[in-house]
Amino acid sequence: MARRLFPGIALGAMALGVSAFLVILPTVSSACQPTSTSTSVSAAEVADAIAPGTDVLIVGDSYTSGRGSTSGVHGWAQDIAADRDWNAKIDGYPGTGYVDTGRTGSSHYTFGPRIERHAAFDPQLVIVQGSQNDWLVDSEKLQATVERTLRTAEQTWPDAVVVAVGPSAPQPWASSTVGVAASVSAGAAAAGVPYIDALGGQWFTSMNSPGYAASDGAHLNDAGYQYLADRIEESLDALATPADGEQCA
Repeated sequence: MARRLFPGIALGAMALGVSAFLVILPTVSSACQPTSTSTSVSAAEVADAIAPGTDVLIVGDSYTSGRGSTSGVHGWAQDIAADRDWNAKIDGYPGTGYVDTGRTGSSHYTFGPRIERHAAFDPQLVIVQGSQNDWLVDSEKLQATVERTLRTAEQTWPDAVVVAVGPSAPQPWASSTVGVAASVSAGAAAAGVPYIDALGGQWFTSMNSPGYAASDGAHLNDAGYQYLADRIEESLDALATPADGEQCA
């Protein structure tokens, strides 16, 4: 199993970006589901999960923690929680991913164990963001870990909507995350979890990236995080919109 080769970027700093191009993965139907792209999550369920006042868990890397922002601790997750009036528990840890432990060197800080530590929380929506920090991980190992992590979230909160947001960053860094995005997308598909693909949606381009990138070029500034939050909101709203032919019970 060959490892992906990317430019030598310190991904602990590069931290993950997020999604855009919306992919809904095949699985078993529910009472109210689109006929065009089947998913285990109905539009009605998503609409309830993203409503104002709901409890939301967001787990991710330094994009979720807000590195690159003016305060250094206010990223897209804080923006979207405020915009939506969510009761959000935000768990962002720089340098981490589904597999990457960051500077800690301990798997205790990867997404799966962190999700498990929030078991006492009862969210209606779980968003897992990232992570381009997994750029050196074997593609098959990453895909399997993504699937296992997302299934853990589904099993921990069977009534919650679980959504995966893929890696992204301003250009030119975003171009190096193609392999990671493919593995995260495939893992989400295997788990039957909706996937938001910022890279595929070309949210960050050579034209808009200079205005959204932080000074390190790998993270986002305040405007970039708000832009990312807006795009993720649009993707969630799309998931909450019944497709043509959707029948609700």
